[in-house]
Amino acid sequence: MLLAALLLGAAASSPVLGHSAEAELDAVEREKARMAAQLEGAAEEVQEAGQTLAEAEALLPDAEEAVAAAEGRVAAAEAVATEAEEQAEAAQEALEAAEDELEAAAAAVEEAKNNRITVLTATYRGAELLTVDAILASDDTLQAMDRLSYLEFLIDAKNAAVEEVTLTRRNAANAEGAASRARTEAAVAEAEAAATLDAAEERYSEAQVARETVTELVDERADALAVAEAAEAQAQAEYEELEAASERLADALREADPPDEDEDSGDDSSSDDSSSGDDASSGFVQPVSGWKSSNFGWRTHPIYGTSRFHSGTDFAAAKGTAIHAADSGTVVQAGWNGGYGMLTCISHGDGLTTCYGHQSSIWVENGEHVDQDEEIGAVGSTGASTGAHLHFEVRVDGEPVEPLDYLPSCLCR
Repeated sequence: MLLAALLLGAAASSPVLGHSAEAELDAVEREKARMAAQLEGAAEEVQEAGQTLAEAEALLPDAEEAVAAAEGRVAAAEAVATEAEEQAEAAQEALEAAEDELEAAAAAVEEAKNNRITVLTATYRGAELLTVDAILASDDTLQAMDRLSYLEFLIDAKNAAVEEVTLTRRNAANAEGAASRARTEAAVAEAEAAATLDAAEERYSEAQVARETVTELVDERADALAVAEAAEAQAQAEYEELEAASERLADALREADPPDEDEDSGDDSSSDDSSSGDDASSGFVQPVSGWKSSNFGWRTHPIYGTSRFHSGTDFAAAKGTAIHAADSGTVVQAGWNGGYGMLTCISHGDGLTTCYGHQSSIWVENGEHVDQDEEIGAVGSTGASTGAHLHFEVRVDGEPVEPLDYLPSCLCR
């Protein structure tokens, strides 16, 4: 399953009973438990479809986010790769230009050397014909001055030739250094371009995997919805049977613990019951160590969108976890009860009763007195249940009321 491949960080349900329970269940398992609680009484194929649907919908947001993130990394990697390729091309162009300059500088050095040889040859030949003695021996002052100027010209030409060679050699050395740097930069840029291209391809592969995950989840969700919708009529019939079972339980509890004959009218009794519930809220103990997976009252069916009434509060817990009596009283129901599975109900007097459904085993008997917090059974998944949990009800004169009004506000043991 995809559950093993993906981890989610989003919470999907109500707060838990204690931090240890929080740490043991991840978001997907919570969503599956919530779905299971809402599909009580549904056909087996609908329950399985609901589990698949819950898992797919819990995983889908993160899977879609993973696709977006992966595609963003692909775009970033492609941009880096493109820039690296451009830098590699620019470095190659710079290398070619530097090599051209080096070639031109080498040619200039050769030409300067030839020029120097020509000038120096002419200088030396001139010097042989016109020595200093010849210049000084001339009787004609103007002629001597002309000869001296010619000698200076020859010396200047020689010096210029030497300077030209020196400069061209320096330029050639600079061009050779630039070419060397350009070769190094071109090699580095080419290696970086190759690395960024590999990274872009890897990011693209990750994005492909993420897209396939989303597609698989969407397909699973569609298949689950198709299965569930095909069994909608059967699910409705089973829900109606659960409602009938609840009514029968109400009648049985009223018969087991009838109201006192001297009680006031129904309206006054209702007021007293409410007060009794408020007083009891500080006296009941939490019946099981677990976390609240489903609330009391009307709720929307997770697949069909229809409204259904849930007559208790569900607490998810491991199979076999001990169930405790919320308060002391007399056992008035202990055994199998249709959709409730293995059910225990305890009368606390004055029409107040608590019931504990879907047990794996019952540890008390009809008519037995139990003390508050006494272990009365174990958590299970019997009857119309899709997973191990305690279905906890509080009833006043047989009618279900909000259990949280009677339990510790922390829902902790």
